Amino acid sequence: YEKFLIQERTFLFYSAKFPADVKVEYAEIEEGFLVNEDPRYEEDKIKRRGQNNSYTYQRKYRTTKNQNGDYVQEIRKPLTSLQYVTLKEQSLDNKFNVIQRKRAQFVYNNISFAIDIFDEVNGEKNVHLLRFNSQNDQPQNLIPEFLELVKNVKKDKNYSLREISRKQWFIHILWFILV
Repeated sequence: YEKFLIQERTFLFYSAKFPADVKVEYAEIEEGFLVNEDPRYEEDKIKRRGQNNSYTYQRKYRTTKNQNGDYVQEIRKPLTSLQYVTLKEQSLDNKFNVIQRKRAQFVYNNISFAIDIFDEVNGEKNVHLLRFNSQNDQPQNLIPEFLELVKNVKKDKNYSLREISRKQWFIHILWFILV
């Protein structure tokens, strides 16, 4: 997938100026990294996603990344709300914050896009990350004209969920993000 930082003023959650023919769906997402005891996986995390107090829950395992920065394998397992709460209470990795973010999803020119909105990333307020899948050599050319591109952050680890959620032990500011 591709990941771009976009200008926040071009998109305000729930009040974006999308073209009339673009249908947008909004969701709230909460993710937490678990203590990983399985050497086969680089990441083990739980996720709650939904809207209007109706949620789905899953556990996600990821293997190590390849040279392109993509995960080789991702395994997703559905969870019940009880399993989610139990894992959240008993197995969260204390080196990471639980991340809460908002997401707007839409299709434009037959490409599915997601905009994750974080309150703060690395001291930067109101960060909007655009994600989409592309096999194009110039993915920035696929970005809808109503969004203003700031930069490509696909390979910038500072914009990975893992780094965004990492606690800073010697800094009094905690990273708390909505995407």
